[in-house]
Amino acid sequence: MRNVEGTNVGWSSEDSYGKQLEEQAMVILLDPKASEAACRMTNELKLVGIGLKMVDEKLDVGEQLTTAKKLGIRFIICISSDDSSTDQVKLMDMLDLYEKVMPMDQAIYCIEKIYPPPAFT
Repeated sequence: MRNVEGTNVGWSSEDSYGKQLEEQAMVILLDPKASEAACRMTNELKLVGIGLKMVDEKLDVGEQLTTAKKLGIRFIICISSDDSSTDQVKLMDMLDLYEKVMPMDQAIYCIEKIYPPPAFT
């Protein structure tokens, strides 16, 4: 998978089995101290089959949001150290243009309502 600049550096869009997924969400780490919470959120998203785009943490938040918009990624999950201790994330819907702070599991549920898993019953 190539990023906007045409290189593969800093990007990942594979599920836990190595298959390419359509990117449905992007996790943005707002504070390096919240990296553990970001890893946990990333793993949870992969487990439920949500296509995920990871971007190089060295890019500032504005560049990451611009990249998400260019790639057509609908959901942005922002994780900061203030919210990580309570498992809170900021979910941004780039299509419906809203953002809300909520628990990680509720954010996953909101994404699953739009992109149900293949074996959803």
